[in-house]
Parts: sequence; C-alpha cells; structure tokens
Amino acid sequence: MHLHVIRPLAAAVMALDFLTAPVAAQSANEALPHQHLSVSTTNLIERLQGGGHVLIVRHERTNAFIPDSMDFELGDCAAQRNLSVAGHANAMENGIVGRHLKIPIGTVLASPVCRTLETARLMFGSVEPEPDLWGYNQDPAKVRADFRQLVVDGAGQPKNTALVTHLGTYSVAFGGHLAEGDTAVFTVVDNEPEFLGVIAANAWNDAIIDATVKSQPTAHQAHDDN
Repeated sequence: MHLHVIRPLAAAVMALDFLTAPVAAQSANEALPHQHLSVSTTNLIERLQGGGHVLIVRHERTNAFIPDSMDFELGDCAAQRNLSVAGHANAMENGIVGRHLKIPIGTVLASPVCRTLETARLMFGSVEPEPDLWGYNQDPAKVRADFRQLVVDGAGQPKNTALVTHLGTYSVAFGGHLAEGDTAVFTVVDNEPEFLGVIAANAWNDAIIDATVKSQPTAHQAHDDN
C-alpha cells in the first residue's frame, strides 16, 4: 500500500477510536458491579437454601498420577486414587461456603471408596458409606435403579440430601457428565428424579464474591452518602 493511502487510513482509525472511547468507558461503568454466577446457578443455590433437594457430588479433584490398583480393597486407601492437595482444599472450602450460604444438609451418603468418603467428610462433616453409590462390576440396570431410588428417597426432606459418587456411576444412572467436584441438583416429580442443573466445583466461591459485592455500597452510593 502506498504511503499517501496509509496516512488517511491511520487518521480515520484514530478518529474512530476517539469517538468510541467514551462510549466504551460508559458501558463498562454501567455494567459494574457485575455478577460472577450465572442466573441459573444463583437460582439453584436459592432452591437449595430451602431444603428438600438432592445434591449429587462427584468426588473432588484427585491425584491422577497415582491410579487405582487393580481390584483394590475398599478399605485400603494406599491402593486407590485419592484426593490431591487441591481436591482436599477445595472440598474443605466448598463445605465452608455451603454453611455460610445456609444450605441445610441432612443425610450424607457416599460411595465406600476413599476419595468419595473423604470428599463427603470434608464438605459435610459426617458420612455413611453406601455401596449403591459405587456400583463397580455390577449390572448397569441395577446401578441405575438403585441410584435413582436413593434420589427418590432423599428428596422432600426438611434438609437437602447429599450423595457423593463417581462419574461412571452417575453417568449410568442419569447420563451426562460431572467434572471432579461438580454438584448436580435434583428434585423428584411423580416419583421420578428430575435434573435441575449443575453447580460447578469452582462456582461456590463466586457465590461468596457476589454476596460480598451486593452487601457493599457502589462507588456512586458511597459518594452520595458522603
């Protein structure tokens, strides 16, 4: 491109930047304070605060470099893929967040594998082992029926029921995918589990951030109050 063409083009771009900059700044200011959680996740948390639902939690993050040994004994944690340092911390933190948000938890059941039991203890404080949340080497139809019955039995209580399980078991029973630490929320309609949505493992902390932001005055409010 010739020089005499470049100079007018550059001038036009600079003029466009000058005209649009105040508008962009104004839009950014109007958007604050912003919400970290999606509306759907916020609604799920609000429903859980009322109790009566079922949380299906996939165990927290694990040390993928140390896989399960073949045919390990359930009580032998040294032969299993266990929580990583991050998974241990996340489970503790998410449990603290849940209590801060006043989400009532009643019955807590977990697969009798070490990583699920540890996740449940760190998040909820106490847990009962439940073989139907493990389902290893069992008929998929039985796994599906047993798991879904646990959801039916757990819904409608004054508090929420928590079931801590594995991806394979969850997928057989309900389809879909849960990342490590994710929580699927269910209710029961006409005696059948009904999926409401997923709260991602990293979303709980965003709930605290949003609650903190809402409790503080905006810059404009603080200026008006002075």
